[in-house]
Amino acid sequence: MIAQFLCSIAKALGGCQPDKAPKPVTDLLAISRAEFLAEMAKVGIQPIDLGTPLDKIMTITTEIELERIAPYLVYPADLYIAEIADCEDYALQAQCDAAFKFHVSGIRMGLGYMPLGYHGFPVTLSKEGNILLLEPNAGFEYAGEWFKIGDNGYNPNKILA
Repeated sequence: MIAQFLCSIAKALGGCQPDKAPKPVTDLLAISRAEFLAEMAKVGIQPIDLGTPLDKIMTITTEIELERIAPYLVYPADLYIAEIADCEDYALQAQCDAAFKFHVSGIRMGLGYMPLGYHGFPVTLSKEGNILLLEPNAGFEYAGEWFKIGDNGYNPNKILA
């Protein structure tokens, strides 16, 4: 709780990057890419069309673990440069950090609509079976908090998987 409070203060000041060496997630479930995409398809999120599919196995975790790692997937708002380092880059950074630092490969870049237009952001499936979204740009008041489809006006329709 204290960490969340301190992280809230840090977010207000431009970002939250807790301690430098986070512990990897150990509460993982390995599911096939097909299973992962089937869950996404149930809510209308389709894979970005690639000639060759990416990973055959995705690791997903619990909502408790997702909350723990969320602050590490938020980046300072001042990194944003339209058309150069923008929303997709924030989402891809979060995807890479989730895999490299936490071993959760099921946090992927999603694309979809939100109040400001078409947008990139991380999307995942929790072990509890919920599809969750995250805003990784610290400039948004809800950055670093997992939420459901429709919350904050986010409606994904694509996923890099």
